[in-house]
Amino acid sequence: METKIVARYIDRGFGFPVVLEQVPLVHVRGKWTPNINYLNLALAVLQQLAALPGRLTGHQVRFIRQHFALSVPEFARRFGVPQLTVLDWEKRGEKSTGMLWSTEKDLRLFVNRQLSGQPQEFLQLYEQLVHVAASRASRVTLNAEKIAA
Repeated sequence: METKIVARYIDRGFGFPVVLEQVPLVHVRGKWTPNINYLNLALAVLQQLAALPGRLTGHQVRFIRQHFALSVPEFARRFGVPQLTVLDWEKRGEKSTGMLWSTEKDLRLFVNRQLSGQPQEFLQLYEQLVHVAASRASRVTLNAEKIAA
């Protein structure tokens, strides 16, 4: 099987672009395909989203909700907002959701808590998020070494 490594690859499998660096590719049925573990990638993306230096987009919020298998009503109840608000956030697509910073911070802390369960990591992220309230959306960029298949 033919393989190669590319310096930069943009994966759109989660509904938004994820920039992967140093990605191993494998040649399968005439196409070059990333040779990565997508479960590991999803977990790495969630970790990045929790600490992203910018506001979350609608597609990123949808990814978070779906990853944790929350319906729109469950998600709305969890974050204390109407169901229509959740749908409005998700309809924003690649644009910032416009949600209140306090709600977005709660969402990011929820993600962190679900992934780590470590109080120290939770508190470190909480302190870091105090300084994150940037107004524009940011991209997720990961080094593929951690998610190789």
